[in-house]
Amino acid sequence: MKQFAKLSLVASLAITGFSSSALAADTLEEAFSNGKVKGQLKSYYFAQNSEGGSFEDSSIWANGGILGYTTDRFKGFTLGTTLQYSSVTTIDDQSSKTAGSMDASGAVLSEAYLDYAIQNTGLKAGRQFVKTPLLAGSGSRLIKEAFEAYLVTNTDLPNTTIVAGKVTKYGTRTDKTSYSDSTFVDYEANGTGKPGDFYKIGDNGINTIYIKNTSIPNLNVQVQFADVTGTATALYTDAKYSIDAELKPYIAVQYYDTNYDSSDTADNSLYGLKAGVTIATVNLFAGYTSAAGEEGDARVFRGLGQGAYYHFTSTTKTAGNNAFIAGTDAWQVGASKKFGPLSTKLRFSSFDSPAANSDLEETTINLGYKFSGTLKNLAASVDFSILDYENDTKNQTDLRSRLIYSF
Repeated sequence: MKQFAKLSLVASLAITGFSSSALAADTLEEAFSNGKVKGQLKSYYFAQNSEGGSFEDSSIWANGGILGYTTDRFKGFTLGTTLQYSSVTTIDDQSSKTAGSMDASGAVLSEAYLDYAIQNTGLKAGRQFVKTPLLAGSGSRLIKEAFEAYLVTNTDLPNTTIVAGKVTKYGTRTDKTSYSDSTFVDYEANGTGKPGDFYKIGDNGINTIYIKNTSIPNLNVQVQFADVTGTATALYTDAKYSIDAELKPYIAVQYYDTNYDSSDTADNSLYGLKAGVTIATVNLFAGYTSAAGEEGDARVFRGLGQGAYYHFTSTTKTAGNNAFIAGTDAWQVGASKKFGPLSTKLRFSSFDSPAANSDLEETTINLGYKFSGTLKNLAASVDFSILDYENDTKNQTDLRSRLIYSF
């Protein structure tokens, strides 16, 4: 399987859309003068309260934005850059709960890439935003995560996108970011409170291949293989079948498989099931995941990046991270509905872990509103989570509010 992935590096990769333009620039000067600028102005306020007193209550208000520029295509080539900026306006966080996520002031060049496209094949090399099941940067904080990657894409096969390449570095939210489930990343040891840099991934990065196919009507299939050199190989696959009926029912299945390189670490896997229907414009859904193994075994590898939570029991506050603990069964029920420009979602999730006093029940409410008229392109969102642990001293609530203007 590893050899298959390495040979596939010359195949294809589609993450953020390569395409040839029939109206490409005729000169290099036109490529730059016809380039496009886009961005966002952001204002985020987050607050955490510990009902059991396991940490001091915290709050943070940060402002900033993102500014991107992309040249027009010239002889198949495009250059792209994205600059992100964050400034902490006010903060009350004695327990440093936001140190690795929001507490950062400064700027970072998150994207700087060369994109080459010819017919149905393209190459994108350099710093860039990535979104696949096993490699996905999160944009839930002011600084959106990015990667240094060398990716190729091909869409020659009907209804099929094939993605392959190498990811060498991980661009984090702050320079104090680190995660226990990705210790193979060379995180910064002495961060000073700035946006994160790009940190080396393992001995030789991650080799990956991703395939998406929609050849069968109403059936979407995804498969991704990732080799974290010197650490583990991982396989992810899912399939979703939608039925053409009044209630718009669908069913979905997913599977994670992890093979650790060390003979001292047991391999692990996770499977998931999900179903949903729409009744009176209300979308109802239910999901279930189960991780193999028992207490003390290694976790299932979910991927890299805080956007790589594709399991069917994901949440807002914890992302449903507990679902990947060996021996954990998790389930989730929820409903969503749109009221014109207002979108709403309610989820209740339960994580039954084998370790004593580790079970968690998480209730999540997500609200989003898109303005119109003179306030067009302005969006606001509020997320509220209640965490009820079997160990009451860990109970907490979490509030997240965002105001974003896109241009």
